[in-house]
Amino acid sequence: MKQATTTIHNELELLTQLRYEAPAFQGVDQMFAIANFYRFVRLENPQALKSAIESHAANHGLVGTVLLGHEGINAGLAGPCEEVIADFIAALGTIDPGLAGLEPKWTTGESLPYKWLEVKVKKAIVTFAGEDDPGIDAILSAPRLTPAEFDRLMAERGEEVVVVDTRNDYEYQYGHFDGAVDLGIKKFKDFPDAFQNRFGQEKDRTYVFFCTGGIRCEKAVPWANEKGYKNVFQIEGGIIKYLDHHKTTGDDRSRWRGSCFVFDQRWAIDGQLTETSHDAPSL
Repeated sequence: MKQATTTIHNELELLTQLRYEAPAFQGVDQMFAIANFYRFVRLENPQALKSAIESHAANHGLVGTVLLGHEGINAGLAGPCEEVIADFIAALGTIDPGLAGLEPKWTTGESLPYKWLEVKVKKAIVTFAGEDDPGIDAILSAPRLTPAEFDRLMAERGEEVVVVDTRNDYEYQYGHFDGAVDLGIKKFKDFPDAFQNRFGQEKDRTYVFFCTGGIRCEKAVPWANEKGYKNVFQIEGGIIKYLDHHKTTGDDRSRWRGSCFVFDQRWAIDGQLTETSHDAPSL
């Protein structure tokens, strides 16, 4: 258990390495806004973007992690209120047109979930299957279901559908969709082998993949399509958008069970998208 918990802490540290000190509002007694967003888009010069984004985010007093690569952007940022973060996100479109109109997923925290601001250029904004990674065109055209469409599919054909968690096993322990399959993986790059070992002979079945905010499924679904799985979908916007859908519509027939693990110092959020635990998973 100690080793597993240490591994999770190490992953978090990789996400929050020192770049800028946290802004002056850290420690203030208030709820903080957290925005997560990504986009798969061809960025010609991510290194140049890095300097501009570092400066702009620091000027807004934001903390968090921004990953840039030739395939796009993946970010989690925290600040004193949604308006400050939204202003920064809107300005990204002036830095690069490919980043215009980003739509963040909003959650809250009782304290800042990141200690510093880190902007990094990576080969991939989410590590998956290496040379087998799907291209941007395949990612953008992959089939997806809105939260409402997912609920309707499960209500009508639930017994036929295999709901697969693409996340790590300790994330599943925090919470998951009713009846979801846990592949028992420790890292996302283990998903391809684990999925094929479990379902390699069942390529005609209907699968729905899910993850926290959607980015892992953006690669997993087109990868599965390319491997011959004919009916694979992702839940658009992931768990967070699903929880937000049920929160905003007041629909209490959610298929989600438990809380949702997040890769920051909150550790988890509940169905109201608010901080629910400061403890690492018990493994």
